[in-house]
Amino acid sequence: MTSTLDVRIRGHSMWPTLHHDQVVEFRKTEPNAAYQAGDIVLAKHPLKIDVVVIKRILRVESDGRLFLVGDNPDPTASEDSHNFGPIKADLIQAVMVR
Repeated sequence: MTSTLDVRIRGHSMWPTLHHDQVVEFRKTEPNAAYQAGDIVLAKHPLKIDVVVIKRILRVESDGRLFLVGDNPDPTASEDSHNFGPIKADLIQAVMVR
C-alpha cells in the first residue's frame, strides 16, 4: 500500500497552482522512482538540511538529476534550481497526488 501525507503549503512560490495555507496530498516515493517533467514534488533542500520544498520538475537532466522550479511567474518568488542547480532524485520524498 502506498503511503500518503497531507502537506500545508507555506509561501507563494507555487502560486497560482498552490496557495499559501492550502493542504495538498502527496504520495511518498520509493527509492529509484521514475519522475517526469510536470510532477510536483516534495524534496529535501540540497543546501539547507532542515528545509523541504515543494516544486515542479521542469526537466530531467541527462544524468538523471531533476531541475525544479516554482510556478510563480515572479522570478524572485521562488528559491529553486535556478539558485541551487539540479538535484539528485534521492532528495525527492513525495509526489503530489493529482
